[in-house]
Amino acid sequence: MWLLDQVVKAVGGTVLQTEKDGFTTISTDSRTVGEGELFIPITGPNFDGHLFCGDAYERSRGGCLCEKSREEVWHTLKGTVILVEDTTQALLDLARYHLRHKETTCIAITGSNGKTTTKEVLVSMITGFASVHYNEKNYNNLIGVSKSILAMDGNPRYAVFELGTNMPGEIGKLARTTNPHLSLITNVNPSHLEGLKTLEGVLEEKLDLFRLTQEGGRIFVNADDPSIMPRIKDFARTSLTYGIDHDASFHLKIVRDMGWEGMEILIDTPDGAFPARTHLLGKHNLYNVLAAAAIASAIGVEKGHIADTVERFASYNMRFKPVRTRSGAMVIDDTYNANPASMEWAVRTLLALPAENRKIAILGDMRELGEKSADYHAELGRFLKSTDISFVALIGEEMGRVYAELGNERARLFRGKDDLMAYMKGWAKEGDTILIKGSRASKMEEIVEALK
Repeated sequence: MWLLDQVVKAVGGTVLQTEKDGFTTISTDSRTVGEGELFIPITGPNFDGHLFCGDAYERSRGGCLCEKSREEVWHTLKGTVILVEDTTQALLDLARYHLRHKETTCIAITGSNGKTTTKEVLVSMITGFASVHYNEKNYNNLIGVSKSILAMDGNPRYAVFELGTNMPGEIGKLARTTNPHLSLITNVNPSHLEGLKTLEGVLEEKLDLFRLTQEGGRIFVNADDPSIMPRIKDFARTSLTYGIDHDASFHLKIVRDMGWEGMEILIDTPDGAFPARTHLLGKHNLYNVLAAAAIASAIGVEKGHIADTVERFASYNMRFKPVRTRSGAMVIDDTYNANPASMEWAVRTLLALPAENRKIAILGDMRELGEKSADYHAELGRFLKSTDISFVALIGEEMGRVYAELGNERARLFRGKDDLMAYMKGWAKEGDTILIKGSRASKMEEIVEALK
């Protein structure tokens, strides 16, 4: 229940008119807003929630927020109306207010790659040890994180939030909202460069999480990331490192690589080492496991529980998930997203896995790379040329630069998915291993489904 006075205090708003002085909960969707709920209209590049304030009132008979600049809207509204400067910021302010009234230790995770898997592994580790709340799937933007916080019931002992960004300032806003006690940056790689412009821009954006971690809080630093490590001294926080290639507070060693069955590993912590087994594939996933284990260990989760969780955890759909097709080929579905680093990791993992026949990659454009997009695609082409991969099928405008580096001996550039899928259905054979990867906008999962 939200009292009108609480809302006004949280958002720093001005009451224009009053019909109700209390609301059952908060909603940002006029289509699903319920009786007595407070509607917050969100405005974005392709939508304007203010246009639906009237519809929301007819469903809720409650009230809404409205931006002060939208006089043409608020002078027509019924119900309780609270004026604010910016409704998205007001949503963040309500989430911040709600979280501050919880006795909950907040953990925040960001990074260019691996943040969702790290979050999910960590939540699994905490489950069974203590009560935990978290943002589901990849609801990691300003709206998703706010709504997740507002959905928090009771006083869970821990809250784990994945924070995402594609524009400068977003991590800062999310960090101020979550006010984390513990924070972790998985890595810094070229991603979302249309908004963040440069790799240095990505780094500074991610480092806002460390800057805004609570005083007396702890930050977890990837000792193998050359961008993050030199910056530890910039933050007056207790820093704990984790790594595979370098010495760190938390270290992971590969004991035995079991191919498609995963890996046996040894995780060394300040409180001693313990063995574990993971079914996740690729070194990049070992970093996700280690990052989660570092936080879990630091908050007191027992080693045995961490090891059991690591062994039980399975890869999610579209995240390097092996799928056996009717033809007998093995498809690796890694279609959730792609940037230069994750593309290279995926190909290296493909090359390291055992295969009965050929190793093939079906790759789509890497999006949101800004002015250097062509350079990054050309670099991917040079990397692929240096490998012994059998065949590379390419789709997308940007992939033309990859093809230019590879030539037509081991690669083919397709005009569209229909052409590609028709070709691959007749060309892929039993025993082939086929990696499929591209940015979310490319919808490469459609190719996975066609090849099944």
